[in-house]
Amino acid sequence: MASLETLTKSYKVKKIEVAKLRRKSENNLKEVLSKKRRSSSGLASLVRKNEFLARQIGHVAQLLNQYMAQKESISRLKIAAEERLRHEQDAQDSAKQQSEYGGPEEKASAQERLKFIDEKILELHAQLKERESAETRLAKQIESLQKEKTKLDSQLKKQAHAKPGLLEQLKSSEQAELVLRPRVQSLIKREAQTAKALQSVEKRLEEVMAQRRKAARNAKKKSRKSKRVKKRRAVKKKTKKSTGKKTRRANTRTKKAKRKVARKVVRRKTVKRKITKRKAKARRSKSKRR
Repeated sequence: MASLETLTKSYKVKKIEVAKLRRKSENNLKEVLSKKRRSSSGLASLVRKNEFLARQIGHVAQLLNQYMAQKESISRLKIAAEERLRHEQDAQDSAKQQSEYGGPEEKASAQERLKFIDEKILELHAQLKERESAETRLAKQIESLQKEKTKLDSQLKKQAHAKPGLLEQLKSSEQAELVLRPRVQSLIKREAQTAKALQSVEKRLEEVMAQRRKAARNAKKKSRKSKRVKKRRAVKKKTKKSTGKKTRRANTRTKKAKRKVARKVVRRKTVKRKITKRKAKARRSKSKRR
């Protein structure tokens, strides 16, 4: 009995300790799995961001190349227009000299040519102005695209620096999971075994306690029965004693009563005899008188 109670207490303490270890390991496993999910999600998000940034950088680079090509083309057209402008200006100077120092026909021809050259020079100035404006606009766009590309490259590098940390975190969480998961399963199994053993010991203890209670009840019943038997015997013995005394008393009383009756009968008979004698005597005396 004492050993079963000690064993029950031991199993209860063991079950509580195993449950504490199991809960602690489960909490650690939950933290590790949460860290693993965060790192995995972070890596997936990082990959998506990198792909998005790579597409943006590619698009910006394409626009940048396109604008730079346009700027170079405009620069070439601008240089060509400037050369043509210088050529037309030289022709204008030549025509002016002819109109000043040439003959009447040469002057008239030079005047016509000056008009055409002036129109051409105005047209070239307009082209140069338009191309300079386009070149300035393209330069601003190129500068903006270069800044955007630098920013995107910086973000891509920053995410590239964050990737090793996430990979290390994912790797460490996976290793911790490999250690903690079997431990949790082992503790769950151990807790179940301890609970089963505790249940078995408690069942045995309950059976022993039931047997003891039954034995105690039986002993109590026997004790009560023996007490009742003893009491009955005592009562019977006492009754016999009292009955014997009463019988003797009754016999004595009966004898005394019989003696009294006998005395009364004797007395009655004596009285009757005396009365009879008196009557006979009286009769004789009467008869004598007659």
